[in-house]
Amino acid sequence: MNTLLFQVQLEMLHLSLLCSESEVREIELIVPPAANMPALRGLALHKKFGGGRNLTLAEAIAHKKPLTAEDINTMVDFFEKFKPDMDDPGWYNPEKPSVGWIRWSLMGDQSGKSWSLDTKKILEKGLKDKSIKIKTPE
Repeated sequence: MNTLLFQVQLEMLHLSLLCSESEVREIELIVPPAANMPALRGLALHKKFGGGRNLTLAEAIAHKKPLTAEDINTMVDFFEKFKPDMDDPGWYNPEKPSVGWIRWSLMGDQSGKSWSLDTKKILEKGLKDKSIKIKTPE
């Protein structure tokens, strides 16, 4: 996980929101590479070992497609409810992965968690004071 790159991208988003108090900034919500790489891994594991059927959000994360505020809320809800068991023998085991590790990976791993929590805070402030507008995904 490249935490420095993640921090730089987060700061760039934060700075773009702060650079002009009087202008409304239109932003796209795209996960950083540190979050999309685990999601790609999760999709590969899901394809090989199976799992749930709704992969729309995981595919958007993996392929760095723009997300909606609702997607961010879904990610935050997942990470608030999901308690990873990193002591599970299937955690980080690509030959016999645990269902939890696959699900965790599909949402972007620890980077997806940090990014979604931070982004939600920024969105709440920016949407409240009308300093940002989310560019609608096509």
